[in-house]
Amino acid sequence: MILSTGILSIPILILGWFDRDKNLIGKISRLWARWIIWSMGISYKIEGTNNLCHKHQYVFMCNHESVLDILLALACLPHNIVFLAKKELFRIPVFGWTMKAAGMIKVDRENKEKAKKSVDQAINKLSKAKYSTILFPEGTRSESGDLLTFKKGGFIMAIRSKLPVVPITIIGARSILPKKSLKLNKGNIYFIIDIPIDTANMQEKDKNRLLAQCRDTILKNKKKYHAKNIQNDEYFSTLKLDCY
Repeated sequence: MILSTGILSIPILILGWFDRDKNLIGKISRLWARWIIWSMGISYKIEGTNNLCHKHQYVFMCNHESVLDILLALACLPHNIVFLAKKELFRIPVFGWTMKAAGMIKVDRENKEKAKKSVDQAINKLSKAKYSTILFPEGTRSESGDLLTFKKGGFIMAIRSKLPVVPITIIGARSILPKKSLKLNKGNIYFIIDIPIDTANMQEKDKNRLLAQCRDTILKNKKKYHAKNIQNDEYFSTLKLDCY
């Protein structure tokens, strides 16, 4: 991680300020994420890339069980992505500067008024660009693996920006690198991309319905694939999945 971040942060710091639609930054970020995942020896499979159109923008909504989720999102999604990240990360030397150059949006989670301004800023940026964003509506990583309560802010942002919401389910990351641990375990990860949910005709009052639909989709995927025990290597190797 130190090697890849140190090397690839240089072109991001140089090019990030000029790459308006984050096309070059997106390619560098995917390379960075895949480099780290490869170096960890992690095996992952992707399903559902055929549900996405490369020309469209999306708001991806993903469950959150491990720090690996961010790397997997960058590595698996064939889209240029900008994250909403807590303000504390921007204070880290080099890493924070790189995040800012890459277009990441600072969020003050301790101040509601500033958090609302961050959402407005995100909507404004998305409306003027071609890249997508990914959010973790649980707000934090789940230690037990159970799906936590979803926060509404991201769904309000999706409705106001009129961008489709795409439920993303990551299964297996927690068993490899759980919360509050630096120990890597062996295992397989399954990355599921669902059919986009159209928000074009939704109003802000529909946020709860959108939230419930997205959460139910992720919950069904978790139950479905845990029942099949994806940590079984033989089952995992026989899965027929969409890859790009």
